[in-house]
Amino acid sequence: MILGRDKIPLYYQLAEIIIGEIESKGLQENSQLPTEREYCNKYNLSRATVRQAINYLEKKGYVYKIQGSGTFVSSQRLKQKLLKF
Repeated sequence: MILGRDKIPLYYQLAEIIIGEIESKGLQENSQLPTEREYCNKYNLSRATVRQAINYLEKKGYVYKIQGSGTFVSSQRLKQKLLKF
């Protein structure tokens, strides 16, 4: 997916990419995600856009943040996905 080609906001496009990574890579609960700076460099986005995407994912329950440590995959989201089956 190339960011910026659609009329969909960049933060939402990035959030969808991160969700895809969490689900396709089968990341374990409490696995650490790349840093904001790594996402900035990888997708050529501003830090504000990356931060907005991470905040969106946190509100949706996909990730949680620990100040000074990073962003991690939420165990709550994984449990919700299993209940749908």
